[in-house]
Amino acid sequence: MSIRNRLGRVVRANRAERAARRQGPADPVQAVEAAYAQQVARLDQARRSVADLAANRRRVEVLGQQARAEVEHWDRQAEAAVAMGHDAGAREYLRRSIEAGKRLEGLAAQHRTIDEQVRRLEQDLVRLDHQVHDSFVRFQALRADHGAAQAALQMREATAAAGQQAAGAQAAALEAEREVRRLQARAAAYDEIAGTDPDSARVREAFEQLESEGEVRARLEALERRRGIERPRQ
Repeated sequence: MSIRNRLGRVVRANRAERAARRQGPADPVQAVEAAYAQQVARLDQARRSVADLAANRRRVEVLGQQARAEVEHWDRQAEAAVAMGHDAGAREYLRRSIEAGKRLEGLAAQHRTIDEQVRRLEQDLVRLDHQVHDSFVRFQALRADHGAAQAALQMREATAAAGQQAAGAQAAALEAEREVRRLQARAAAYDEIAGTDPDSARVREAFEQLESEGEVRARLEALERRRGIERPRQ
C-alpha cells in the first residue's frame, strides 16, 4: 500500500473519530465501524513504523559494510607499507584501520539493537494484523445480523400496520353497512307512507269511508236538532 493511501486511511479514521465525539452516542454498528477504522489506522501506523525502522537498519548495515571495507583497505595499506619498510606510513594506516574498526563495532552494536526492535515490532505487527482481521470478520457478521434484524423489524412493523389498517377498514365497512340499512329502512318507510298509489282501490275505499262517515254524522245531528236533543260536546 502506498504512503498516500495509508495517510488517507489515517485521515479518514481521525475524521470519523472526531465526528463521533461531536455527535455523541451513535448507532452501535457505526460505533463498531468507527472502532474498526481506528484499528486499521493504528495498523497502518505500526506498519510505517516498522518500515521506517527497517530502513534505518538498512542504512546502518550499509555504513557497517563501508566501515568494514575501510578496515580491510587500511590493513592492506599497512601491510604494503611494512613490506616496503615505511614504518611511519604503516602506523598511520593502522591508526585509520583502528578508527574504522571502532566505528564498525559501534555500527554493529547499533545494527543489533535496531534489528531486535524490528523483529519485536514485526511480531507485534503480526498479532495486530490478526486482531484487525478478527475485528473485520466480527464487524461484517455484526453488520449482517444488524441488517437482518432491522429488515425483520421493519417487516413486522409493516405487518402490524397492515393489520391495523385492515381492522380499521373492516370497522368502517361494518359502519357503512349499518348506515346503508338505516337509510334503506327510512326510504322504505317513506315509500310506505308517501309512495302509495292515490288511485288504488284501498285509497279510494278509505276516502269513501271518510266521506260517508261525515255525511252520516251531519244527518244525525240534523235529526237530533229537530227533536230537540242536544249532543254532548266532545
